[in-house]
Amino acid sequence: MVRNKKIIIAIGGGGFTHKSDEALDEYVVNQVNKSSISLGFLPTASNDNKEKIDLFYKRFKSQKFKLSHFNLCTSVEGFHEWLLNKDIIYVGGGNTSDMINIWKRHNLINVFKDAYEKGIILSGISAGAVCWFDWILSDSVSKELSPLKGISFLHGSCTPHSSNNNRLLQFISEIKDGNLPDGIAIDDGVAVLFIDGVPSEVYSSRINHDAYYVTKDDKISLKTYIKKLNG
Repeated sequence: MVRNKKIIIAIGGGGFTHKSDEALDEYVVNQVNKSSISLGFLPTASNDNKEKIDLFYKRFKSQKFKLSHFNLCTSVEGFHEWLLNKDIIYVGGGNTSDMINIWKRHNLINVFKDAYEKGIILSGISAGAVCWFDWILSDSVSKELSPLKGISFLHGSCTPHSSNNNRLLQFISEIKDGNLPDGIAIDDGVAVLFIDGVPSEVYSSRINHDAYYVTKDDKISLKTYIKKLNG
């Protein structure tokens, strides 16, 4: 029996919900080699924002996709079956803390784990990118950036939007001070592909935008770190 690869695609910012970075969206869907791809959108972090839902259907309207979304803020009934029948899940941005609290309150973490272990691609932007990590640098609890516990499908910490230099500097500072473990910072317009929990590829739709591996002692391009991992 062939074991399914466990895949997460974490996007720092941009994409269809911001009407930008079409190449970034294509990178996500190109990870599935099928003539008809079942693609599901979760707008939970934006409180099931209708505009983002409409943008999802507008962006991916094609015979290539079977599209659907699920409003978890309204009801969780039937979610397990819905999720496990997808090729790709795209988790939208918004309030990371509120989204994780909804998932925990309705015992959905194990549902996502089932999908992850089945080989369904878990992808997302901003809140939908960082939620999978042990720890997050987030402004979703207060207006100030501070550490937030994630759901630990990926080890370490993460921040999105690191093309904002102030955010990147605070992420570096929090790691140096021991408030966050070593982690990954992802610029807007950048996607990081994780296979079986390990960063495997960095894709950028914007010039000079990158992702970074940050430790207490150093900050390097994640592309360089991946090359070191691969010997």
